[in-house]
Order: sequence, then structure tokens, then C-alpha cells
Amino acid sequence: MIESGSHVPGIDPAKFGLLPHGAMRWEQPHASLEGLIGDYFIFDSEGPESVGSVEWMLPNWPVIRFALAENPMTIEAPDWRWSPLLEAGFYGPTSRVLKHTSSSGVSMGVSLTPAGVARLFDIDVADYRDRMVPLQSLLPEGCEQLVAELRASDQGPAVKFIFDRFFLPRMNRPHPAEPRIMALNRLLLDDAIQTVGDLASAVDLPVHSLARLANSRFGFPPKTLLTRTRFLRSLVALKLADSPHDYRLIDEGYSDTSHFLRDSERFLGMTARRFLKLETPFLDAVLRARLLVLGTATPALGPAIYKKAVTEDL
Repeated sequence: MIESGSHVPGIDPAKFGLLPHGAMRWEQPHASLEGLIGDYFIFDSEGPESVGSVEWMLPNWPVIRFALAENPMTIEAPDWRWSPLLEAGFYGPTSRVLKHTSSSGVSMGVSLTPAGVARLFDIDVADYRDRMVPLQSLLPEGCEQLVAELRASDQGPAVKFIFDRFFLPRMNRPHPAEPRIMALNRLLLDDAIQTVGDLASAVDLPVHSLARLANSRFGFPPKTLLTRTRFLRSLVALKLADSPHDYRLIDEGYSDTSHFLRDSERFLGMTARRFLKLETPFLDAVLRARLLVLGTATPALGPAIYKKAVTEDL
């Protein structure tokens, strides 16, 4: 099993709170990829406790994921199921929690921002929302070689540099819409922005143009993006709190608790109370570890806070 940790200095992996049969690494990409890639991550597990264990993934921006374990893994959403997982897959932006049934072994991935997706693929992201497709269908050149390098590596500390070498030359040309994409991404995180009208005014676009930008580059209409952000802020606050049922922690954008509970059914497929009662040691460790290493608990709640002290050595 790999050693948990990060190349970011000063990180104590004991604070991740992992179970004994699991390990994870979170890495800060090269400084030139700031605002384009949120993180690199590696998960590993071994032993009978890890086979068939259920894990949860919160709604997120697109992710490239590599399933290198010998045993099959499964991901389920309310209306689709993928088993076994693709060796290399592109997961579009998600609006619902995903249920992941794991096996022992290694998986790893790359969290993309909307601006990063535009540079790497220049696709209509709405076509991929709540979907997974083979990575090779979008990135035919170099995909097989990348998988081979990852398999031949230590699947631990070396992975950061493999990813850096792969993505730097492929993401070095800004997309024409990048300033608008980055501005919209920042504004979605501003808790003063509560309505689509607020968002359109702040980004200086007519509402119909904002809708077109949001759908094509973020995967969802503006209202869905605002609601998802508000809900995730609330859910993550509850998950990280010592009192997970203290609804005073929910976002101030909610007029009352019942509004938050309705959104829970939408994004979790169950009540918040039921979800918060679930045993989710892996998700809890992910939130803690990413917060420690990258400054935000999940990519959908903000860009990684790159620590410039990290030595870039390719």
C-alpha cells in the first residue's frame, strides 16, 4: 500500500483520519496549472475490509480518473450504473452524490476546473453532465502512454510529476472564453450572489448569454450551479463539524431549514439526516485531507490554494 501524504510541506497525514486499511495522497499541481487543475489524488486500500466497501462522492466539477486496481470497482447514480470502472475515464460534472463500491487497489485522478476543461478538450460540457466516457474518446493522443506510465510508476509520490509532464504542454493555450469562465467560477463562490440576476449583473452578461456560458462551460444552468454551491457549502460544514445535525451551520442563503432539506433530496437522493447518519469514513478523510493540503474541502467549493513554497521539479 502507498504511503499517505503530499509533496506540500508541513502536511501530517495522520490528520487525514484514515482507516488502517486505506491510504491517500493529495498533490498540488505545477504552479502553471493553477486555476486549471484543482488537485491530483491517489487512493489505495488493501485487505478484506476494503473489498465491497461503500464510499461516496459529492457533486463536483469534471474529473479524470484512473482505476488501476485488479478487482472491479462500481459507481452508481440514481439512474445509471457503471461496472467495472473504465481504466481511464472522464467523469463529467455531477449534480448528484455518487455511490462507489470499491475493491482493494489503487485509483487516482485529476480534478479539472471549468477553465481547465475548456483548455484541454474544448467540449460542450453539458453533453457530459452526470456521465462518464472513456478518456481516450476525448484524448486519443497520449492516453495509452499515460496509463502505462502510471502503472509502471510507484503509484505514489512519482504520480504528481507524471501528471505535471503530461498536462503542462496540453494546457498551455488559454481558451478565448477563459476570462468569462474564470470570472463566473469566482462569482459562484461569492455568498453575496444569491440569484441568477445577481450573477448576470456581476459577470456583465444578459441572462440568456449567461445561461449559454454556464451550460456549455460548466455543464448546468446558472440556477443549478448556484443551488449546488449553496448546498455543498452547507453539507460540508455539517460533515466537518463536531455536531453534524446542527442546522445553524447551513448557508445563510437558505431562508429556512426546510429549503435545505428539499435540496438534500435533489443532490443526495435521500434526506440530509439520513446521509449524515451514514458511516462515511472515506468521504470524511477526503474532506479533511483536501482541506489540509489544498485549502478547500472539495473542488466545487473553490480553487485550490496553491502553496508557492512547493519546489517544482519535473
